[in-house]
Formats: sequence, C-alpha cells, structure tokens
Amino acid sequence: MWRERTRKLLVFGLVIAMVAMLGIGGCAADEVEDEDPNDVAATETVKIGVHTSLTGGLADYGFAASEALKLAAEDFSGFEIDGVVYNIELSIKDDKGEPAEAPIVAQQLVDEGVVAVIGTLTSGAANAALPIYQAAGIPLVSGSATAPDLTEQGYDNFFRTCLRDDLQGAALGEWALELGAENIVVMDDRGDYAVALGNEVQETAEAGGADVLRQEGQEGDVDFSAQVNNISAFGPDAVIFTGYHREAGLLFKQLVEAGVDTQFMGGDGIKSDLIGEGAGGAENVEGALCTFGGFAQEGMPGYAEFAANFEAATGETAGPYAENNYDALGAVVEAMQYAGSTDPADIIPAMFEIEYEGVQGTLTFDENGDVSVPGGAGTELIPRFEYTGGTWVFIE
Repeated sequence: MWRERTRKLLVFGLVIAMVAMLGIGGCAADEVEDEDPNDVAATETVKIGVHTSLTGGLADYGFAASEALKLAAEDFSGFEIDGVVYNIELSIKDDKGEPAEAPIVAQQLVDEGVVAVIGTLTSGAANAALPIYQAAGIPLVSGSATAPDLTEQGYDNFFRTCLRDDLQGAALGEWALELGAENIVVMDDRGDYAVALGNEVQETAEAGGADVLRQEGQEGDVDFSAQVNNISAFGPDAVIFTGYHREAGLLFKQLVEAGVDTQFMGGDGIKSDLIGEGAGGAENVEGALCTFGGFAQEGMPGYAEFAANFEAATGETAGPYAENNYDALGAVVEAMQYAGSTDPADIIPAMFEIEYEGVQGTLTFDENGDVSVPGGAGTELIPRFEYTGGTWVFIE
C-alpha cells in the first residue's frame, strides 16, 4: 500500500463539510451549529512499539530504523476502520544492542499495551524477546533480523520484511568462489546472527571446493592478534567476517598492519559507512565487499521517494534496513485494515493474508512469517556492494 507521503487530515474533511454547509442553499451559521456531532468521525490512537538499538555499537542501524518508523507513523496515521480514524503513536525502546536487554524491553512494551511491535534490530535480540511477545500474543515484525531459525521455532507471531541469512550466506560464499578464492577465512563473533551467517558461507564455500579456516571472536573485542596470526599463517585469498562493522573494522585494520594482503568481505552487518572509522581510516577498508539481506534498492519502486523523504526529515541518508522497517509498519497497518481490527489477536492471522504494496514492492508473508518473493528466492536477489571512497556503493 505504497502511498504518496501525505497525511489523511481529518481537518481537511471538516473544512470540506463546512464549505458544503455554508455554500449550498445559503445555509446560515445557526444551521451549522445545529449539525449533528455524530456526523464527525471518531478519532482514536493506536500504540505500536519500536524495539531497536539506539545506543551501543549498532546505534547507526537503530537510528535508521527509528527515523524510518517515525516517517511511517506520519504517513500511515489517519487510516480508517469501520468509520473510526486511527492515528499511530510510537513507543520507541532501546535494548542497547544487547540480547540480555531485549527481554526487559519486550516486557516494557507488553506492559504498555502496544498492539504490535516493529523490531528487533538483531537476530540475537529477537531470539531473546520472542518468547515474551509470543506469550502476550503480540505480533513482532522485524526489518533486519535475518537469522534463519527465527521462523523455524514454531512462533506464529513473528514476521520479517528482510531476507534470510541462509540465502545471503550462500550468496556471499558463491561470490568468494566467483572471485577465485581457494583459501577462505570465515570469522564470526559468536552471536546468533554471525554464527548462522558464517555457517552458510562456510558450507557454500566448501561445497565449491574451497579450503575454509573458521575463526571466532567476541562482540566487543578490540584485540584480534591471535586470530590475525592464524589467518596470516593460513594465507587466505579472502577473509569473510560475518559480524558487525565495529569489530570488522578493527579486524581489517589489524590484518592490514600485519601485512596480510587479502580480499576483505562480509555480510550486511558490516554495511555501515562508519566501518572506516573503526578501521583507522577508510583506506584500510578500501575495496572491501559485502552482501545485504534485502532487495536491491535500485529495483524498489518506492525507494527514491522514500530516501528523499528520509533525508529531508533527518538530514541524513537512509541507512541499512530503513526501508524494511518502514514497510514493516506499513504491513501492520494493512493487516489491521484487512482484519477490521486493532486487536493483536486479529492482526496476527491477517498478516498471513495481506498483500502489501510497499517501498520494496509487493510483499506477502509465507506460512512461517518470512517475506515471500514472487517466483521464488534465489541468491541472485542478494545485492552486492563495494566500499570505495569512504562509502558502500551498489555494484550489482
């Protein structure tokens, strides 16, 4: 339900009504005063939670998500169900990028009585928070939690508007093989997202005949000297880091300083322009490659308008998964209208039935809550980017 960025203003409707009353038949002011107040549409507020990460190492991703959702709340406010006009109130909560904080945030939103939650930002937070949202019967719609197992654990309330990491991991492994890499390092940060993505990369690379050295670090680590020694001795053609940009930048910096000449690669977790800062300068990341767990923005029918609106509202370019979060809220509104209800118990089954026209195109959800792609989903759907001149540039 992609729409021009404009509100459905109730005031506009009232003005038209006044013009009609005053202009047709010369209605007097006292006749206007006698107008039945029941003719004015009732207005109510529906509260939707935003479970994201506004502080910590993923604050730039959280900023993109929260600001996109503020835009969406503006754009979709004023939707109507059975003669009642609903405006959206967001309750935005920060889990600090820590899975241990996610259940606390989830319980806060449940206690506030939200009818749906957009989030979480990460797969680890989703795994930690989902039992609470499931028990409360509240739909959770993520624009960026990509771990495959999230939709394979029997939850009936979880949906996502991004692609899964089994698809992205296969695409990343295939890309390394296309580049001629025979010795490949795959390194994760032990988090749910990084391990799942790394497993898929490793499986694809080994199936293609490559030798793979698996390494692991820890989110928050700053010293990777042990891993750097192992990687240097292995002599890799490519080093693929499947965690987030903060640790990726530090790892790549330390590999450069150790004289390791290799192709740096990663998944969507490293796709932040801030990676250059963590790497001690953009030059240490120049030419790095990454995939992304969503559709190519260049093929999205509504992306240009969305990106322009985002920049006009924030002064910043739309960051990773901003459009996915916008569409997550749009899909929830579509489900409420489809169900004719703002009750979470009605929203959840409606999510499986809707066909939503969003920024990314036509979105539906399969029986597990994964976003469905017309014609099936192959690795060719995964876009590729190169870090050049201090920013990530789409290449195909």
